[in-house]
Amino acid sequence: MLNIHNVMEEQVITRVNELYDQVKARGTPWLSCDCKNCRLDTICFVLNRLQPHYVVSGRGVTHNGEVLGDSQLAADVDKLAIEGMRLVSSAKRPYHQAGNKNAFMMPEFNQPVFNFPTFMGNILDGSSFEPLADATILLKQEGSAAEMMDVTWSNPCKTFAATKGSYTFWVKPVLAKNEEENRLFRFSLEVSAEGYTPITYAFSVPLVSECFDRRELNSTYSLKIQDLFLFHGDIENDMED
Repeated sequence: MLNIHNVMEEQVITRVNELYDQVKARGTPWLSCDCKNCRLDTICFVLNRLQPHYVVSGRGVTHNGEVLGDSQLAADVDKLAIEGMRLVSSAKRPYHQAGNKNAFMMPEFNQPVFNFPTFMGNILDGSSFEPLADATILLKQEGSAAEMMDVTWSNPCKTFAATKGSYTFWVKPVLAKNEEENRLFRFSLEVSAEGYTPITYAFSVPLVSECFDRRELNSTYSLKIQDLFLFHGDIENDMED
């Protein structure tokens, strides 16, 4: 029987655990905990931001050897892992050491909710059309920073070379009065990067309330945002008035 497998998982799991051990051994002040749950949360944080590489056989693993040996990918994994470790360590979860695997999950709602799809998009250099790394994206909902499903979905977030300028957000559900209620939600993306002129992109999402909140990530329930371009500060953007 053939099994589909993301070969990035082993590399990320191994590297995250190595970094936790190294940071703990140094007595780094910001590391508040290195329990299994914290490590798993960090692993999820990293994998959510890396392009997966799927295989179905040993030969497939061999063909992905070049990808896994990429020095830029390794550097991005380390950068993402440290960012995730800091984020997880800063989360105030006094009960997580008890082994509660649902520590990050929201309380169950007892009424209908508006469930948001995951928002996905790419930030590109406006001159070269190449993916832009180290860009910062802030998602706002009705003018304020949108609240995410859990701490593994950061807002604002950054782009990395390994993710080819991509970003993702998963917004926390909003309570509704009734099931099958219609509502239009307004969002904006504020994008910036060093040496580039920042931009703001607005979009709206029509939703119908449901009787349950979606707690499992479903890649088919997503919204692809159009590609966004940043231009160097000394270059005129023909797309602007």
